[in-house]
Amino acid sequence: MIVDMHCHVLPGVDDGPKTVVDSIAVLREAERQHVEAMIVTPHFHPARYQVYASQITDGLGILEEKIRQEGLAIRLIPGQECYFYSDLIRELDAGHVLTMGGTRYVLVEFDPDVLYSGLRNAVRSLVSSGYYPIVAHYERYRCLKENTERLTQLRYDGAMLQMNFDTLLIKGGLFHRNPWRGLLKDGYVDFLGSDTHGMDFRPPHIGKVVEWMDAEVDPWLKESILERNIQLLLNP
Repeated sequence: MIVDMHCHVLPGVDDGPKTVVDSIAVLREAERQHVEAMIVTPHFHPARYQVYASQITDGLGILEEKIRQEGLAIRLIPGQECYFYSDLIRELDAGHVLTMGGTRYVLVEFDPDVLYSGLRNAVRSLVSSGYYPIVAHYERYRCLKENTERLTQLRYDGAMLQMNFDTLLIKGGLFHRNPWRGLLKDGYVDFLGSDTHGMDFRPPHIGKVVEWMDAEVDPWLKESILERNIQLLLNP
């Protein structure tokens, strides 16, 4: 079962789809690529997108009804992508913003230029408050770029690491090799997510990456990333 654990498909709440029709187009494409469930993760960013739990619950109800009408089988699970700032833990404790599927896992993002010390302190703060942080699209943070020592340390501190599917399709670097594929093969990815925002902005390319993993990635590691870790997340 493929679960997309990071996506922006709820209409009209952040920089994802604007309408239900736009959302359905993304969901239909995801289902075509054999995605069976999606953890819906609208942004919570205090300076940009203050999407609260009640908005997600209401929006999911409307979208799920449209899914039934359209005959889609894809399942939606509530979650959120939370920008780390000083009051995030208070908002989580109050239930104003959502964890992943009602668990203690939190998908947390940072500024691309975040200092490593700040990112690590954020992870420690979440862990000490009883949460399990998943660092969203960790490949974007300059302080972590191809730094396996820091990635290992974050894991030791209690974090898990999410990479975007699309990152694995990028061509570049020495001899046009993709360095992120090497990190995945070496075990530095716990989750993959599309981070799709619609059919016009970062549409899902999950199927292409799964094909590459079928051919190039150790089967046990592939199963861990795409299945076992997701099941542990949703059924802790």
